[in-house]
Amino acid sequence: MNRMPPRHLKRLIKQEGTSQTLPAGQVFHSQDFEATMFMLEKGYVKRYQITQQDKRVIELIYGPGHIFPLSQLYQKIFSLKQNQAHLLYVYQAMTDVEIWRLPNANIEAALKTDSNIYIDLYYESGLRLKANIDRLASNAIADPIKKVAHQLVCLGDDFGVLDMAGTKQRVKIDVPLTAVDMAEQLNISIETAETALAQLTELKLISVVDSHITILDLNFLKDMYV
Repeated sequence: MNRMPPRHLKRLIKQEGTSQTLPAGQVFHSQDFEATMFMLEKGYVKRYQITQQDKRVIELIYGPGHIFPLSQLYQKIFSLKQNQAHLLYVYQAMTDVEIWRLPNANIEAALKTDSNIYIDLYYESGLRLKANIDRLASNAIADPIKKVAHQLVCLGDDFGVLDMAGTKQRVKIDVPLTAVDMAEQLNISIETAETALAQLTELKLISVVDSHITILDLNFLKDMYV
């Protein structure tokens, strides 16, 4: 997906923030941590919630250029409380990542003199809205194979590299995805996710190599759920 990173907010984070590298699997933030904004330079991060039944649900996946989380800052500047007290939200690296961090207090101070940062925050919230609508649309599909197919198309749109193979559109999804990741995004069992991925592979609609999924025929995969 081609996207124009928010220039003013990105510049502020790089000017006043600090950078660090994190290994795959590292949990580095939760909604009860110090209010901090992150900007992802390289790699992929997932935000998931842990319910009272200790069930994990992946809500969002972030890639290079994404800025997050918005909820802590929005609560402070707009009095919008977005998190539910009985849920725990956690941010975890899906790959090795390079990331910038800046305390929200710095952003609050900058907002007083640079209103363009509001525009950047509006842009970022639009990206979250799209991702959440995509996931909700996937979850609304009853058939598990069509459900997985829809979510893969959405992830390919956000994080895929498109190339042509004859008359077929191939999309390699750069995010490493396991059956567990698909299950936690779509509220299905791991076994159901494994079966759906296996059937899509047998139909030669996708290939899976080292947890990286390539959509072999984008239009045909879309036909699975249209």
